[in-house]
Parts: sequence; structure tokens; C-alpha cells
Amino acid sequence: MKQRKVRPILGHICTFLLVSSIGYAREALDLFPEQPGRLLCWTESRSDPRPLNICYLKVALDTEKLAIVALPGEDPDGPGPAESQLTQPAELFGRYNALAAVNANAFAALDTDRSAFPRWYEGQPVDIHGLVVSRGRIISPVEDMRTPFWLDALRKPNIGDPAEGVSAMEAISDWFSPLLIRSWIIPVATDAALHPRTALGFDDSSAWLLLVVVDGRQPGFSEGVTLYELAKILQSEGCTQSINLDGGGSSIMLIRESGKEVRTVNSPSGGTHRPVPVMLGVRKSTK
Repeated sequence: MKQRKVRPILGHICTFLLVSSIGYAREALDLFPEQPGRLLCWTESRSDPRPLNICYLKVALDTEKLAIVALPGEDPDGPGPAESQLTQPAELFGRYNALAAVNANAFAALDTDRSAFPRWYEGQPVDIHGLVVSRGRIISPVEDMRTPFWLDALRKPNIGDPAEGVSAMEAISDWFSPLLIRSWIIPVATDAALHPRTALGFDDSSAWLLLVVVDGRQPGFSEGVTLYELAKILQSEGCTQSINLDGGGSSIMLIRESGKEVRTVNSPSGGTHRPVPVMLGVRKSTK
């Protein structure tokens, strides 16, 4: 078995030593020292089946001092067709006072100027693909072929459309395909498309949520994974339910250590942050 190299995160306040299911140790950065071990971040380098850089965030769902929240951009046209506008990830992160966050839903541009450059630009009005709910308010509705992840009033994580009469308090949606449903891998193993990826998952205990970003399109450093490989990564971390989020140049993971500036954990494929319409974040609870 080839060894995986766990890349230490430097400049931290305190770390945890995690032992994986196959016996190797990981140094994890604790982002919420007020309750040690409840919000952890670590990175991992793999050489098999190709160079890969993988970033992880693991947050406990059974602590009332942390909240999982959708971080949408501003609606630029009120009752108009746009549901959000593309916003720099760091701006969304700061606006909602997050401790950690990843990109979430995919989107479609609504501006009529097809000659605009760059293709995605800050302030661009967009239609968000799939359900987004923030603080109980629906930002974007349920959409066919998009699978939501949502939290109910009891903070329980769910995958799939909310049942009639059940309200989602926070929600985002997948892009292209769920990854794991009741431990079954959904993408086909013959898929060969390698891209940067973002995903989330949880296990049957519903006690924690795992957010994952795999870098890609960077030869020799991290070349990306297929959806099937992404599902296997989530499964290897104990997830039984998982969805794929928007990826490519949008894949990003931001964290903030106590008393320090926001920083980017992964290496975005475009070499810079792409503006996005919504993120999924973790912050201190306002209760």
C-alpha cells in the first residue's frame, strides 16, 4: 500500500493528532479552541492514483456553539430573475463572520452581455442551481435533478428534498450527482473526467459533517479526481451520505484562526479566487 503524505498546516494555535482508519496519523488544525476537537481542518497529499492535494473540514453537529450556515450573496434585482450575484469568497466569509467555508451551488449567468470578460465576474447576476435556504429563508427553490443538503430545526443533516410540511433551516444543493446514498456509491466507476472537486458528507450517527476540497488541473501537484473517486474519498472517511458540489475553478476552502486573517487552505485551479453566489460555512452560533 502506498503511503499518503499528510501536509502539516503551519502557523496554528493548537493541533490534534488524528489516526485514520488505515493507521496513519494526521495533524489537524483546531479552528475552535473554545471547544477542542469540534472544528478541525487538515490536508493530505497522495501520489496514487495520481498527484492529489485534498483538504478536509470536520465539524461536530452536536454542539450548540457552532452553526452550519448557507452564505448567499446579495440579491441584485429584488423580485427580478436573479437570485444572487457573484461575490468574492473572502467577502462572503467575512460578511457572515465564518470560521470556515467552502463553495456550494453551481449557477448560471443572467446578464445579456456574452462578450463580458472574464466570464465570471464580481457582481454578475446569476440564477443559483438548486435549493438554497439561509436562516429559514428560501433564496433559491428546489430544482429538478438537483439534490439538496439541509438541516432541520433540530440541526439534523439530511440529503434529498424536504418532505411536505418540513422546513429546512439551512440548505444548499449538489451539482451533477449525489456521491453516496445509504453507503451506495452513485457515480459510475467508468467516469474518467478529472477536475477540482468540492463535496460534503456525514455518517449514520449525524454527529458530524465533513467538507472536502480536492485540487485539480495542476500537473505534478494535484491533478483532480473523478466523481467515483471523490465518492470513495468520502466513503473512506466514514461518510454514508454525500453530495458533490460545484467544482472546477470555483472549488475553494477558507478558514480563519483565532486572531488571524482569513486564508485559503487549498490551491484554486485558476490561481486566484473565483467569485461565487453562495458558500456553505461554519460560524459561532448566535443563539
